[in-house]
Amino acid sequence: MVAELKMSREEVAARYWRITGSVVQMQVRDGHCIFYHPEQGCTVHEGRPWRCRQWPLHPSMLAEEDNFKTITASCPGFVPGMEYKKFCRVFRALMAQGDTGKFAA
Repeated sequence: MVAELKMSREEVAARYWRITGSVVQMQVRDGHCIFYHPEQGCTVHEGRPWRCRQWPLHPSMLAEEDNFKTITASCPGFVPGMEYKKFCRVFRALMAQGDTGKFAA
């Protein structure tokens, strides 16, 4: 992200990140990531952080079935009709292997 924005890490952190302890998140504007544009999508796509590269596979989907339903409803890349329990089993196995990129269709 630093290279994509052509800024120092300190500048990027001060302008765009929300840091809580060791957790770094993007700031949110209008309910979306600060880098989201309605017509362009992610404006730092090539430099997006690891967590964004994993989207829509988010650990919160394992914690709450409602999170799973919300995210899968908004993402056309998910296998249609995937049951929540099967998703949790497969996602946990992929996380254990360190390969969550294989889940989306």
